[in-house]
Amino acid sequence: MVIGHRGASGYRPENTLEAFALAFAQGADAIECDLVPTADGQLIIRHENSLSGTTDVANHPEFSDRYREGYADGQIVSDWFSEDFTLAEIKTLRARERLADLRPGSAKFDGQFLIPTLDELLASSFADGKTLVLEVKHGAHFAAFGIPVAAILARKIAESNWKSRGIELIFETFDFKVLQQLKRVCGDIGKYVFLVDAEHLPTEHLPAQNLPLRERRLTDAFVAEVAAVFDGLSIDLELLFEPLSPSNSEAQFGEPSDARALATKHGIELYTWTARVEDAINSVDEFYSLIIGTEVDGIFADQPDLLVDVVSALA
Repeated sequence: MVIGHRGASGYRPENTLEAFALAFAQGADAIECDLVPTADGQLIIRHENSLSGTTDVANHPEFSDRYREGYADGQIVSDWFSEDFTLAEIKTLRARERLADLRPGSAKFDGQFLIPTLDELLASSFADGKTLVLEVKHGAHFAAFGIPVAAILARKIAESNWKSRGIELIFETFDFKVLQQLKRVCGDIGKYVFLVDAEHLPTEHLPAQNLPLRERRLTDAFVAEVAAVFDGLSIDLELLFEPLSPSNSEAQFGEPSDARALATKHGIELYTWTARVEDAINSVDEFYSLIIGTEVDGIFADQPDLLVDVVSALA
């Protein structure tokens, strides 16, 4: 499965309807998006609840008093936060490219696209017959402040006609308990996939708690715990391959890790992220082919058209 990572985020500002539509036009099987709440209980599509990196909020003097210190993506930062804005206020903002220096072509679209809602995505005709991967961001943080993101998400989906239009749903998050809650409140309407990277592997499942990040890998016990509850596991490329020697600057990756074997043993799907052409050391085709060769079930890609081409050539 080729999954447009926040849409075709290599070509358009991420997490916009335009990026999603382009990903599907380029042949992606699915798109992934990130959900954060507003002050009035709506779900908007942004990578994190801090807004300055992906919107033009800093250019709106009427919101200067909203700038404050708060939590975003695991850190305390000073910024503007989605939970301080109503949806009507969010709709006065425009999307901007988060990696402007790396992707000037995408940055040319800064200021042109609205900040979309989950409702708008679910209602979009380009999603008919496709798969939507919905990632809940910081669910535990918002729940602690009385914003029940899981319940809001369940209600939004119940109000949509997604099923009659052949849409398939995958829910994911980095928080094990939040994903359990999503499964309880949303029910048997899609797949539930746990997100994890080397930094956030539970230490109780590591052979040694002080292992350097680059040496951490999935364990049988951890994958078994995930498989007992969820349908899949989504890991970063660092966990998909063994670490390279620091002196080896010519190879893209080390040998494949045993992640695929563990997922197969415990009967769950395995996804990986993120395939970005900017990260290819040698050729883009080699970069993709090495990832495809691990036999994962899905790959999150910023340039889905290029991955589709390689997948098709190898079929």
